[in-house]
Order: sequence, then C-alpha cells, then structure tokens
Amino acid sequence: MLITPYDLLVPAGEAATLDVEAERRWLTFVDPPVADVELEIDGVGRAKTNADGIASFPLGVLAPGTYRYKVLRGRKPPEALVRVIDPRMPVIVVDIDHTIADVSPQGFILRKVQNVRPVLGSREALDELAPSMQIVYLTARDHIFTRKTKLWLRAAEFPEAPVYLRKGTRFWSHNPREHKIERLKDLRPRFPNIQWGVGDKPGDVAAYQAHGIRPILLAESRPPEVAPDVPCFGGWKEILAHIKKG
Repeated sequence: MLITPYDLLVPAGEAATLDVEAERRWLTFVDPPVADVELEIDGVGRAKTNADGIASFPLGVLAPGTYRYKVLRGRKPPEALVRVIDPRMPVIVVDIDHTIADVSPQGFILRKVQNVRPVLGSREALDELAPSMQIVYLTARDHIFTRKTKLWLRAAEFPEAPVYLRKGTRFWSHNPREHKIERLKDLRPRFPNIQWGVGDKPGDVAAYQAHGIRPILLAESRPPEVAPDVPCFGGWKEILAHIKKG
C-alpha cells in the first residue's frame, strides 16, 4: 500500500487538518485509492480513509513553528511537514525540476537521488533567503514521488520547507500549469504576502500570475510567450540579487 501524507503551510491562528492518502500499489502510476482503511498518526490519533482514499486528521490550532507527523505504517513511516507561520511573513514559491534540481521530471524518475545535482547557485540562494522568507517547494511531480523528492532535498542540503506535489491530479489529467494553479488555491488566499514565484517554464509564470504572484523565470533566453516585464535571468545569482532589491 502507498501512503502519502501531504505537507502543509498554515497561517498562525488557523486550525490545521492533515490529509493522508492511501492507495493500492499495482504498477507505477496505477494506484487506485483504498477506502475504509484505518491510519494512525503518531501522537494525533486514528482516522479512516474515505472513498477517495483520504484520511483527514484535525490538528487544531498550532503555535508557530515546525511540526513533523509520522504515519505509523510500514518499516519506514512516511512523514508530513507542517509549518505554521505568521500570515504576514514573506513567502517565496519555488519550482524544483530545472529550477533547483538539474534534471527533468522524467529524469528524476529514472535517476538515483545521489545522481541528481542542484542547479548552480540555487541552494546558496535559498539558504540566504530562508531566514527572512518562508519557502514553499511547488512541483508538478506526481505525489508518488513525495518520499524521493524529500530525500533529494535533504541530501542536497536545501532549506527544509513544505513540499507541494500533485494532490488530486495526475500528469495525464492536468498539465503542470493547471496543477500549479490548483495547488496555489490552497495558499494564496491565506498568505497575502507571497512575494515571488520562481520557475523555468512559461507555464510557471502563468500559474503565478493567475494568483497575482510576481513571477521570476529562470531561463537563458526569454520565450516569446513570456511578456517583457517578467524578470528573466540565466542563473540564481541574478535571481537572488533581484529579490534582495525588492
């Protein structure tokens, strides 16, 4: 059985609910939801999955800080990260593939974690921004790669932050732009100070702009469909300097 707990960024003062998905592993990308399965989160309690395979765990109102919740299942219990912050805190949303990971989505599936290198300067830039901005990693990777994605972020020594992968969509049902627009619906209304969104595709720019988030495009040259007023840089050194200018 595939168990996927979903990371959360939560505004201080708001009650949090952690969702955990249960699916039956048949083949890669063929994993139907499993209903009526009882799951347990260490220190929280138990809940049963619904028809969509989702078990919801009310966490209540948490004090600002970082929380880790393990689902007590299997030899390596999957873990969700819940970060609670002041909703006025500056937030930056960052894509992963070809933005901080020097790999394509397909390449990430095939490569071992240790064989995926960070994009030059990305880790150093996010390390510098992390003390003053909340990072959210937003990727179009399928949720079945949650564990591998988190292992890579940890191995590459990126700042720890919530990872938002696909939830309720698959790559054949929603393209990356549509997926990111949907996932940002969870964040944008609750965090008015999302200052920047960084990505490498015109679809990333469109997803950020759909929610009134200022986009930054990481690209060697500007694609024709990206407007001239969108900041476009060839590397993270220039991105960092632009963000620090405000």
